[in-house]
Amino acid sequence: MKLLYPFILFIACQQATVSAYAQAESEKELVYKIVDILRAGDDSSYAALFPTFKMMSEMAATYQPRDSFQIERINRIRVNMRHLQQFDPEYNPRIIDRMNFVRKKAADSGVHWGDILIAKYELDKQRLPYELIGFELIAPIRMQGFIYIRDMLTRRRYGIAVRDIYMMDGKWYGGTVLNILEASNETEYEEALAIEEKELKRLMIYKQQGLLDSVLTARDSISKSKLYAGAELDEEGEEATTAPLYKDIADRKLYTGYFDKQVEVELYVRFIKGTCPEAICSFEAMYKFGDLDEYIILEVERKPDGTFVMTEEELGVMELKLQGDTFTGTWTSVRDKTEYEAYLKEKDEIRDRKLYQLDKKYEEAVWR
Repeated sequence: MKLLYPFILFIACQQATVSAYAQAESEKELVYKIVDILRAGDDSSYAALFPTFKMMSEMAATYQPRDSFQIERINRIRVNMRHLQQFDPEYNPRIIDRMNFVRKKAADSGVHWGDILIAKYELDKQRLPYELIGFELIAPIRMQGFIYIRDMLTRRRYGIAVRDIYMMDGKWYGGTVLNILEASNETEYEEALAIEEKELKRLMIYKQQGLLDSVLTARDSISKSKLYAGAELDEEGEEATTAPLYKDIADRKLYTGYFDKQVEVELYVRFIKGTCPEAICSFEAMYKFGDLDEYIILEVERKPDGTFVMTEEELGVMELKLQGDTFTGTWTSVRDKTEYEAYLKEKDEIRDRKLYQLDKKYEEAVWR
């Protein structure tokens, strides 16, 4: 019995700690908890910042809509409850993986987690993706942005990109950390991110040429570079698998237009080189409807006759022909098989910054 009581007390304390982390009263309190957890590297406390799938599905199931508009929207999320699993670390372990990635990357870059202070944080409204329509009724505020920290030993400032900070039932939850870079504002962060992505591509080229080990001997951390290059290590520390991060993108194009001359559509396509005989071997694409901010990833196949088949299994399928700078064809709804005429024309004179932002959104959508 003497051993049992301390054990029960320990469990009670652990549960109290987890509960406390899950009950942030404001976005500021949640931001500070995120940084505290990054300092400590506590997976369980970080996971407790996020609502469970059970909690969210129960809130959606019991929500009382006020009008026909809310009835339609809440029913959308009720029949697609599985989309809520992306916010629960038990179903989406990448949430924890990202946190550990940010901690390790920062440590490899010389960040002293025990000596950091929050300089400021900047959060903006996070737009609602198509597949989460109805989620805004149970989480009316959803934000993303940056937490800026200062290492008191080196006096350097770093920006931590975060998203999915949201309020549910008066409490604040979430806070998926994505990356950390040396920056004191958003402009500096985006500039540092562009440099990092260029470096990643260079390392992948060296890796494909078998020169990576020679290049890494001049770098400060082999483990960091392998992490950047997407390598996973087996139990003996040997490289086991490599994620194909580097792609030789021949061209990027943005198409805008309509379905049935009514629904606004924006389609972003990347043309990928490869080892096939043709100049272009594969395609990557995403699209969005109307004024929605978040894009939906498409699976792209080009048939022998030149027809592009772009599929999103839960929404619809496009079959398009590319003639010059214009896609024409149809979009068919998966739900009710309704067919819409599609017309999408290439947008001229796209700035490099816009293409960079589209690339960033594509990679974030794939990662999600």
